[in-house]
Amino acid sequence: MTILIIIIFIFIGFFIWFGNLGFLNLSRDWPLILIIIGLLGIISALRRGRKSRIIRDLEKGKISVGEAEEKLKRNS
Repeated sequence: MTILIIIIFIFIGFFIWFGNLGFLNLSRDWPLILIIIGLLGIISALRRGRKSRIIRDLEKGKISVGEAEEKLKRNS
């Protein structure tokens, strides 16, 4: 959760900076900012779900350590 807060502050800082440079108009582009943050959250949740599924399969003995390692490398 702490990493997420840090990333949000970084994004806010970039958007304010881009707004000051004239690349973004924050009063116009704020929905786009929310959409981007939401998409990043969804992608992050999907990746965590895949990794936890691989670990669960490993714990249940459905896959070997080598298979789990290979799947985790592909999902990173």
